[in-house]
Amino acid sequence: MDPISLRQAFVVSYPIFKKRLVLFTTVLLTLFGAWVALEIVVITGQRFGIVLWSIAHLVFLIFFAGMELGFLQICFALYDGREPKFAEAFEHLALGANFLAGQILYLLMVAIGLLFLVVPGVYLGVRYSLFGLCMVAGETNLMRCFRQSAILSSGSMRRLFWIFVVVLLFNALGASLLGLGLFITVPLSALVVTAVFRQLKTP
Repeated sequence: MDPISLRQAFVVSYPIFKKRLVLFTTVLLTLFGAWVALEIVVITGQRFGIVLWSIAHLVFLIFFAGMELGFLQICFALYDGREPKFAEAFEHLALGANFLAGQILYLLMVAIGLLFLVVPGVYLGVRYSLFGLCMVAGETNLMRCFRQSAILSSGSMRRLFWIFVVVLLFNALGASLLGLGLFITVPLSALVVTAVFRQLKTP
């Protein structure tokens, strides 16, 4: 029997989202502010050419990846009944480079798989989709995160696929509302995915 339920994940996540909307909004505004800072650096430093552009974008991507992990950490804490502070969004910045490398590897696997009749890309995308959550859960070795994701997703591939389709469409809807809808869809989606992850982790 498939151990995961999107409905149950949403029922658990929505009250948490409503209660901590301000916290989620603050974290997302911080990420937006980092992007604005990146643009200012790039524009004002045009005379330094591609070198500054490359360094600025690399620093931003590492910072963004670390904040993504911090965002998920907040979701974990809320799911466990704790009251996380805004500062927790920065607790995983040291893992930013590692997570960014994992994201690049993940995207390459999916892209190459999609070139081979689509199905392999979808399979790889679902099988290893939980690697970031495994990292937040305490596993810092990237390859072990991918292995843990493969183990957790085994037996629930079809259900996970449809859950991620729903999440993708939900965020596409949020983006279509001048991007403002993402302040609702992103945190709610993160909470739902966290709940699904915990369902899979429960014996």
